[in-house]
Amino acid sequence: MRTKIGLIFLSVSIFFAILYGVDKMTSDNPSNGALLRIGLSDTDSSICKVCEEGEMYYESGCKRCIQDGVVMTAHVSNERFYSIGWSNDNGMYYGDNNCDGKKKTQNVFANENNTYYIEMSKNDLSFQTNFYKDENFSDLEESVEIQMCSNPTNLQYIRITNEDGKPSGNGGKLSGSIDDIQIFKEIDNQMIPTFSTSFDECIDKTCSDVWTLHNSDHIFINDENNSLSFLSRVTGTHDYAHLKLNDELPNSWLMKFKFHIEDLDEHPRGKGILNIDPELRQIFLGLPALIFPFIGYVITLNQKSSHIGIMLLSIGIIILSGILFNFYQINSSIDGYESEKIYEFLTIQNFGILTISVLIIILGITRIKSFMKKDFPK
Repeated sequence: MRTKIGLIFLSVSIFFAILYGVDKMTSDNPSNGALLRIGLSDTDSSICKVCEEGEMYYESGCKRCIQDGVVMTAHVSNERFYSIGWSNDNGMYYGDNNCDGKKKTQNVFANENNTYYIEMSKNDLSFQTNFYKDENFSDLEESVEIQMCSNPTNLQYIRITNEDGKPSGNGGKLSGSIDDIQIFKEIDNQMIPTFSTSFDECIDKTCSDVWTLHNSDHIFINDENNSLSFLSRVTGTHDYAHLKLNDELPNSWLMKFKFHIEDLDEHPRGKGILNIDPELRQIFLGLPALIFPFIGYVITLNQKSSHIGIMLLSIGIIILSGILFNFYQINSSIDGYESEKIYEFLTIQNFGILTISVLIIILGITRIKSFMKKDFPK
């Protein structure tokens, strides 16, 4: 009877482990999500040849280009928080060789049918972004500031990109518009207007070639509502727009614009064929697959059965294979600037699962050896 109960626990464990693995392997695009970046750079979006289609860093997007710049990003992943970043002779928001260049908001996040009036400013090594609810830039919802380790210089391009050269997949959707862009430069402690556009004067998608567009179906000047419209999906293409200012900006400047999100489809967050949230998948499928083998082992501790050892060994191998496959997926989808994904994998949780799978394998081998000694004595 005890053997039967133990075998039931082990059978359920195998079933849940396989179910977990199938749902995990069929998960929709667990890493890449739709996003939009807007900022200032010393480099235009088309100059980075290694990021063009068929080149080495195509899947890394425009962010892989070495540049000086500052940028704000709207996400449909990462809990939909906005983020700001800077770079000095590095990838788009990776800081420099000494400092990380990215920081996310705590209270402001991307929402459908939502509008923010955004103010980005640089004062020497301070880069600050304010999110206002009103067009007068008076009702402040959140302010995010980064103290940069070095100074991005020669900023002369307004750059807008959705950086989605990643392999096509379901990464959600982000669409909306940017309007009323204003840029001021500091001269003698006063902010002097240096550029502004409300797109009212534009009669075509490029505003008479004032803007350079890569894919006019996804980022373009919309002459129907007089704004710059964007649509971001993970489609395996790069979509961007940039405009060259008449002069490079000085050490201190201010940029204002209206940012509106019309439609937003959330990132699937790794949901697979069973459409289960990854956290619930771990609780209802992953935990039983890990715990039940030990329950089955304890229940059958003094029982003589080769089936117990074989099933324990099988469970351990299934779980270990799943962990290694997950690591392979992450490792094959990153580039040199995304090594943080490796650190996300190397968590206490994953090390714990790895250890448990090895322990289950050891228990299975031990039980098989014990059975063989009893049935086949020397």
